[in-house]
Amino acid sequence: MKNQVHQGLESCNIKLSSVLSDSFGKSGRHILDGLINGKSIDEIIDGIPAKRVRKNGDQIRTAIKTGIDQTQVFLIESHLDTIDGLTQKLDKIDLEIKQRISGRKDDLKIAMSVPGIGFTAATTILAEIGNFKDFSTPDRLAAWCGLVPSVYQSADKLLTGSITKQGSKHIRWIMVQVAQAAAKREDQSSGNSSLGSKPEKGIMWQWWH
Repeated sequence: MKNQVHQGLESCNIKLSSVLSDSFGKSGRHILDGLINGKSIDEIIDGIPAKRVRKNGDQIRTAIKTGIDQTQVFLIESHLDTIDGLTQKLDKIDLEIKQRISGRKDDLKIAMSVPGIGFTAATTILAEIGNFKDFSTPDRLAAWCGLVPSVYQSADKLLTGSITKQGSKHIRWIMVQVAQAAAKREDQSSGNSSLGSKPEKGIMWQWWH
């Protein structure tokens, strides 16, 4: 939907994304609303709420060489209304999640103390596994999440393969994402990672202890 707004602007030779890091932030929406309502570029720039963005008035003038034709006004306004509607629904969902997770503040605090895990990741993990204390060891939890290697026996040898991928695919996805973020952060700061070669499993151990 946001791409369609950018495409509509570019069709009118308006390259707002070249001067704003977020065309849909507070200042970006001010500019978009001003263009839709037919305001002059000077009036739009003077009313930009962020002083830092307002200082880039000359760049904004260069990016906005023309106005928006009526067809694009209708389409862009429609897209923005849809974005606003979706944003409101997401805000309601976020509020509902916060209310439901409020009874597990201690678990949430523990989860978010692990490198790479923020509020969204923590609530997703807790929703998927329930009470992590139901698992006697981190290995059992990792196995339940499908994050342990598969094991094959050939004659008298045990061979390990890729992870089993048992259980919820949602928790595997979020755990791999946060593990990669945590490993990258540690690698950049210290030159190596304390999470080991399997960072998603290493997070289980950190969480447990």
